[in-house]
Amino acid sequence: MMAERGLATGVIFAAAVAPAFAGGGESLATEPSVQTAPGIRGEVVFKNFSHFEETSTDHRKVRDEGILKMEWTREFTQSTGIKLVGDARADDGDLTQGVTFRIPDTAPRRSHLNLVEAVIRLRNDATELTLGKQIYAWGTGDAYNPTDNINPYDYLDPIDHEKLGVYSAALNATRGPTSFTLVVIPVFTPSRVPLPSSRWAPSPPAGVVDDRQLPSTSFGNIQFAGRVRTTFRGWDIALSYFDGFNDTPAIRQSGVQSFTPVFTRFRAPGVAFSTTHRDFEFHGEFAAKFVESNGAEDRLEGIVGLNYTWDQLGLAWLEQIHGVLEYARAGTLATVDPTILRGRAATPTALRSEAFRNALVGRLQFKLNENTQIKLSGTADFTGTLNHYVQVKLDHKFTDSLQLETGLDSFDGRSDTYWGRWADNDRFFAFLKYLF
Repeated sequence: MMAERGLATGVIFAAAVAPAFAGGGESLATEPSVQTAPGIRGEVVFKNFSHFEETSTDHRKVRDEGILKMEWTREFTQSTGIKLVGDARADDGDLTQGVTFRIPDTAPRRSHLNLVEAVIRLRNDATELTLGKQIYAWGTGDAYNPTDNINPYDYLDPIDHEKLGVYSAALNATRGPTSFTLVVIPVFTPSRVPLPSSRWAPSPPAGVVDDRQLPSTSFGNIQFAGRVRTTFRGWDIALSYFDGFNDTPAIRQSGVQSFTPVFTRFRAPGVAFSTTHRDFEFHGEFAAKFVESNGAEDRLEGIVGLNYTWDQLGLAWLEQIHGVLEYARAGTLATVDPTILRGRAATPTALRSEAFRNALVGRLQFKLNENTQIKLSGTADFTGTLNHYVQVKLDHKFTDSLQLETGLDSFDGRSDTYWGRWADNDRFFAFLKYLF
């Protein structure tokens, strides 16, 4: 087993490093890269996670992943364009299985070949229509966005999670400083939650847990979202509305020892804002989530915070410090359905809500030079007894094409707290990325 893992690691590592001296590139996700063909760019990523302890559900301490991601964009005319993003991946942690293509994607594991995004764009002056598998980003929070409810997540590794695209249509219109967005999602895509054999798997309720009940593909289960965003007297303000499903299941108790995972349908009006004052940036967002079906409680979720950057430090080895401090809070407005388990037992993997019921979040980013940064981030949860998560990470660019991220994840707290249940999951991680 160890020999096979070593061979797999070596092959993935070689695939990531071999092209490193071929030429320059930049981040696929955030920066334009040198294109090897018209509209084509990509990245090869090797990931290693090395845990310090075994757990009762998972005796593996090491997991390796290899990912090849490609993106093709093309503007056919001034009014039409296309964007395709796909990846090929493998790992030795049983997170990937076979090649699947489903609409919607309900597979519990990742596919070796995956369509990440597929978007057709149609433009006409100040109006744009996009169709296909899309990823959206709403809200102003750094750690958490209560108004960002459209996309599900891949939580197979809850810390190294990623957004999943949804098949949808979006209409965007702009007039002056104001923009309007309307999104229609005809089919529901759930989040991927940790596998039962995973070290991240939550403890199931004591009893018989039935198969999850996914919302059917029907006219009545179509989801909608809308947002109006504008700038007024130095304030960026966004009003939003979402009518759809929570992408992680709640647990319905249907008998003394019988439990069924179900998906809450809810309506969520929200507001997000940001502004600056002197050298500070202030931001926040709030969403009221009212249950329509299969939900335990109506809730108000919010987060507020500030950013600050220290420049001109007068130190040869440190160019800049950037800091973010946020406070997140969620409260119950009304109890709706007593048969749905309340609290963290209802949505044990929903990082976007359950980790931020009463939490202080911070991040410090130390820029040593243009190629090297150190990031210290953490979340302190005050729900019940204090528990927390801390990450220390080093980012280094060997070249514009070859980049390294490495660091430590640490969890602490009692076993009945959100972060404390993962106290045995402390780990070292390293990501080696080649961009082309």
